Amino acid sequence: MSSVSEIMSFREPFTITAFSNKNAKEVSSIITEKRISSVIVIDKENRPLGIVTERDLVERVCLTNLNANDVLVEDIMSTPLITIMAYDSVDTASRVMLSNKIKRLPVLEADNRIVGVISVTDITKHLSKILLDDYNRYRSLKKVLEMDDVFN
Repeated sequence: MSSVSEIMSFREPFTITAFSNKNAKEVSSIITEKRISSVIVIDKENRPLGIVTERDLVERVCLTNLNANDVLVEDIMSTPLITIMAYDSVDTASRVMLSNKIKRLPVLEADNRIVGVISVTDITKHLSKILLDDYNRYRSLKKVLEMDDVFN
């Protein structure tokens, strides 16, 4: 099975520093401008603390009728942050996502540095490619077998 680092998004994950007076409006703007679905919250030493997703913004700001300018990042981030190591298997990532009911996992290197994010979409694309490759191999094999029948 492939490792997480082989199929994760290689787009640099966007981070925001906790306790820097950033609010939900600013996070919403970042998510919209960068065309991303989440922002990882880090501390001053770049250690991951939490994540703010589109869903967090909807559930914790919009549905509660709060003013996005008044809600700090620390108040809406999902924490503790569930992560996976770059060397872990895709199977492990899938199980972690399923058991925690989440759609994305920040990926860490051995030094706890965030190097990317793996999402359900990344895993789906990977599995689709495997299925398509298997189907194409089957078609090739079938043609060879059919040719063998013709000559026998």
